[in-house]
Amino acid sequence: MNPLFLLMGLFGAMFAMSGGSTASTTSEALTEPANDMPEPMDSTIDNTTEDPVDHAMDSEDHAGHDMGDMDGDSAFLDITAFGMHHGTSSHTHEDALEGGRTPITTEAMVAYNGLRAFLGLDAVDLETVGTWAFEEGLTNNDQPYGDDLPGVGLWYSMQGAKAGWIADDAFDPQIMADIQRTARLGDEADVMEMVATFGLDGFADYLEAEGLTESFINTLKMEPHYGGWMHGRTHGWLEFEANDGLSAIAHDLNHLTVLSHDQTQPFMNDTFDWPQWPALDMDPADVANYFQSMVTLGDPQGEGIEMSDVATAVPMSDPILIALSTGYLDETMPVEEEDDVPMAEML
Repeated sequence: MNPLFLLMGLFGAMFAMSGGSTASTTSEALTEPANDMPEPMDSTIDNTTEDPVDHAMDSEDHAGHDMGDMDGDSAFLDITAFGMHHGTSSHTHEDALEGGRTPITTEAMVAYNGLRAFLGLDAVDLETVGTWAFEEGLTNNDQPYGDDLPGVGLWYSMQGAKAGWIADDAFDPQIMADIQRTARLGDEADVMEMVATFGLDGFADYLEAEGLTESFINTLKMEPHYGGWMHGRTHGWLEFEANDGLSAIAHDLNHLTVLSHDQTQPFMNDTFDWPQWPALDMDPADVANYFQSMVTLGDPQGEGIEMSDVATAVPMSDPILIALSTGYLDETMPVEEEDDVPMAEML
């Protein structure tokens, strides 16, 4: 065998990620993989549960790394403040973010608690969301180590804020590609038009009234693979029944918000620009309920958001105060309060 081919094969095995899928909805560009094309295997999954020392090897040296926003203009913390895990996505590291993709920061917590406030739910902190994820089997490991709770909590807060606002009767996986692409490359007004069209009744107006539009759009821009948390810590093994007697795991569904390189298709694995195949077989209603459970902290396999059971929307003052008081802002960049200015606009 040609040594060059052997070397290339070894590198491919080292860097391959789990196979993916697109939704069988409005996207027509996907084709089934050739019969001789192997499904990529994810070599980054850490499924150990016993020795916390092993987990330290997943973190990279961050000497000199600014734990705040990458451009230094934000008071929000970057998810790598809680650790950075080996990943192979071409959009994982800050020097490889492309097409308007941005790092994951704690600004997602503002958008997340804003959605909870719209639903009449109390604000929660990142540890609460992280604890829920561990209890529901949405992580690599049975128990958290180090800063896993806030890191996992931030990741799932971001995911819930990205997709949990879509109304059941409008849900289509393609929406997540279209709105993320528009947020990253388009116009704010176009994003909000999509929210008004596909979102829960009144949610677009709520975002604008509470000064949450910017945080919501900024959360849509965040790249799920960033920092390696998607494979290093939030690779959920919870199994979902799919169509035709098939099954998918939570990690497959998490790929809903991972887009193709050109950002036209959801349910992708962007390292190889291949679909996350198992997710293709999922009922869109089950996918919608799964992402809504991230917002309600309910059963990932349950019925999601039942609007008839949701209390009246409340102002954002309490969630914003929690965001300001739970230690998830860069202390070197304090947020200044001004009279007669909505608190959400100060962030």
